[in-house]
Amino acid sequence: MEKVANLSRVKKALAIVAVILLSLLALIITLRVAYFGRVYPGVTANGVYLGGLKPDDALKELNTLTNNYSSKQIEVATESGNKQLSAQDFGVNYDNNKALAEAIQVGRSGWFLQKAISQIKSLLGLEKPIVAINFDVKQLSNTAVGLNGSLVSPTENAKFVSENGIVVVQESKVGQRLDFGLLPTTLESEYGNLKTTALNLPILGVNPQTSSSVLESQKDLVSPFQSQPLVLSYGSKNWSVDINGIVGWLVLPTLTKPYNNNLLVNGYYNLHQDNNSLYFDKKAVTNYLSGLAAEINVEPVNATLDIADGRATVFAQSRDGKTLDVNASADAILNALSSASNTPISLVVITTKAEVSNDNIEKLGIKELISEGITYFPGSPSNRMQNVRVGASKFNGVIIRPGENFSFNDHLGEVGPEQGYASGLVILNDHEEKQYGGGLCQVSSTAYRAALLAGLPITERVNHAFAVDYYTAPYGIPGVDATIYLPQPDMRFINDTGHYILIQTHLEGTTLRFDFYGTKTKSGVIRGPFFVTGSLDATQPSQTVFYRDVLDLNGKVVKTDTVNTFYKSSLQFPLGTN
Repeated sequence: MEKVANLSRVKKALAIVAVILLSLLALIITLRVAYFGRVYPGVTANGVYLGGLKPDDALKELNTLTNNYSSKQIEVATESGNKQLSAQDFGVNYDNNKALAEAIQVGRSGWFLQKAISQIKSLLGLEKPIVAINFDVKQLSNTAVGLNGSLVSPTENAKFVSENGIVVVQESKVGQRLDFGLLPTTLESEYGNLKTTALNLPILGVNPQTSSSVLESQKDLVSPFQSQPLVLSYGSKNWSVDINGIVGWLVLPTLTKPYNNNLLVNGYYNLHQDNNSLYFDKKAVTNYLSGLAAEINVEPVNATLDIADGRATVFAQSRDGKTLDVNASADAILNALSSASNTPISLVVITTKAEVSNDNIEKLGIKELISEGITYFPGSPSNRMQNVRVGASKFNGVIIRPGENFSFNDHLGEVGPEQGYASGLVILNDHEEKQYGGGLCQVSSTAYRAALLAGLPITERVNHAFAVDYYTAPYGIPGVDATIYLPQPDMRFINDTGHYILIQTHLEGTTLRFDFYGTKTKSGVIRGPFFVTGSLDATQPSQTVFYRDVLDLNGKVVKTDTVNTFYKSSLQFPLGTN
């Protein structure tokens, strides 16, 4: 009887199992029939419920809802206050085609039992939501790095500080930053399900590089200077660097790794590494010394020369230049710090001799007048006279080195009211207008004539656009003039005498003279100028020519230069409104 009872119970159990299986089979068949060509119930993709929808309708629903959501502002919590950001701000791109393809496969892939289990889980709402999004890497990185600035709480390394002249260690603090590695996963979870609740970004704690225990063990680096400062000296000057300044020179090796531009791959994101070794930073020391340099550095000043009784004499003494050798001085300081020496440190200063001094005046070869250039400008208004006077003063005492390609504009410098110039007429492009320095061409033309008569090679000269009366005397015909305007045109010539040339300028009334002193090796003689076409009527175009003969010391012509000048009509250059 007992065996019969057991058999009966087995049959009942099998019958129940069979009923369940048949019911499940019926349910599965019913679902397959009911949802043929549709997404099974309970399936969510990219935050959109797709159960019962046909593929076309499901894709339309996906595109509509994700497009609307992409620009929706979601609250993002930061330390400096909440920000409103959207999925687009993080570079989120919804791959709805992929999401739909995965949704359709729910309950339709795998062998029979797998399909059945998937269909039932879907029906019960237990199927994992489908997320299919991509990121614009650049947009994601830019937004993340920008947010990190709002989230970051910098670490504070332990450091030495001075309290009442005693060195103590200030405790370190743990910082925090955005966890770049976890951020994409967090965004997928939030934006991949179209969540509208506030987004909490993943935060990572950042340990300091140096602990207080490490610094306690390295107090010997600075303790020798806590009672006596480091003294720097040069000449009669002294500078003291107290313990606070010395502590400021201590740094840690740079062990921080940079941000990786692609947050979707493994990389480093400003991760600190522990470090146990402080050192005195040479850059910090050189920065300090650069500040001292202003108190030490002086430019060399050439002696101002004059001509007396046919000889060059020193009118004002030269001055040697001084330059703090920052690199060598920094090395001396670092050596003293490493040896804990309190002995005063002599800063390294480089002396630069003046090129022209009372010691070498005889060697320069400035011993005689080699040429004299003169221009006349009667009738000049007071503002033009002022500009000629200021401009000429810029060249008095100028020394031209052997072989130098002398630039008038370089020596003239800035031209404006700060330099003492007045507004005067200048020829500019196709008109005349008033500008500061109008009339300086009188100075350049005078220097040009002195260079011609010294027999020096002229490397750059531009004549005025039309003939100007101020430049006709003493020849009676225009053509020996040189216009300038910063930065171009310029007037240039080469000192090929093999000796230095000293320029002396003299202004008497409306006569300007440039005297060139040096060693006479040749001379120049001007023949002309002559009219080729035109006349003294400046309203008409004209062409003039002159010849410059270069003579050796015996008076023999060794070279002849032909200089043609072409003038336009002055009527082509009306007075402008400026």
